[in-house]
Amino acid sequence: MMRLGSLQFEYPLVLAPMSGITDHPFRQLAREMGCRLVFTEMVSAEGLLRKGRSFLKIEEDEHPISVQLFGSDPDVLAGAAQMAEGMGADAIDINMGCPAKQVVKTGAGADLMQFPQKVKDILIEVRKRVEGPVTIKIRSGWDGEHVNAVEISKIAEGCGIDAISIHPRTRIQGFRGRADWSLIKTVKRAVHIPVIGNGDVTAPRLAKKMLEETGCDGVMVGRGALGNPWIFGVGDSGSWEEEPATPSLEERQRMIHHHFSLIQADCGEKGAVRKIQKHVYWHTKGFPGCASFHSKLSGLREKDALFEAIHTYFDFVQRRSPCVSFASARARSVTGLEEEAS
Repeated sequence: MMRLGSLQFEYPLVLAPMSGITDHPFRQLAREMGCRLVFTEMVSAEGLLRKGRSFLKIEEDEHPISVQLFGSDPDVLAGAAQMAEGMGADAIDINMGCPAKQVVKTGAGADLMQFPQKVKDILIEVRKRVEGPVTIKIRSGWDGEHVNAVEISKIAEGCGIDAISIHPRTRIQGFRGRADWSLIKTVKRAVHIPVIGNGDVTAPRLAKKMLEETGCDGVMVGRGALGNPWIFGVGDSGSWEEEPATPSLEERQRMIHHHFSLIQADCGEKGAVRKIQKHVYWHTKGFPGCASFHSKLSGLREKDALFEAIHTYFDFVQRRSPCVSFASARARSVTGLEEEAS
């Protein structure tokens, strides 16, 4: 049982916040596949205070949902957190791990981990203004010489924060190299609040392995869900620990069509054509002839042309490699997903 304040979850897998990816349609898709808790894309605290409901949309059918905020000013973050809660957020997450230059240069994201007192000031103010669960998402630290995840986690616990998500790579690492799961275990032993592990989980067996090796309370799945929403499903036994069956080509095509329809309902046909392309890329990465197909995708602007290209490509794959192991293709494709989706 995983707890975030008043929220309880028997299912330990949650959808990570991913900029440009975890919009409403993708969150809806993950929920349909079995995910119990989803996080929004990273939301600017200043932008939310300026634009309100036009900047953040929470649908009635996507609870529980956590809104992830980024910023560096305690009062602004607290005000945005209070606003998001008033708009329906079931939990608030403060981003202290984003390595992107455009975020770090504003003093937000992973830059905050360099300033423990500032972290404390932010969390005290947010905790005052928010009634529901408040969590933080952190990294190992700024670089290999300044790994301070334990220090930041203890500060968070002392400020009344309900849970910590940790991606055990430093800011300098970005999404390169292997995630150091041993640090998740160290953080878990250092605090008494729930710890959610994140990093290099691309299949249920790896989520189970993370839980067993680190003792963490939950597993946050990010890039492992790209082109692979089935990761949140359950096997024939009804257990999330059982590997779901590898989706057939037909299932992948149906999933792409369904995802497109969700995006179209959200932002219209033209927007859907543009947004679905990166997901088609992830669905087909590692398949025969994918490089030329991906190159063709970027030039398509109309729905009919897009799906004609998709169907033609899948027919080509089926004819060329009728016995291809799509599980193997998936295994090859997840290598480097972190770099490409950052």
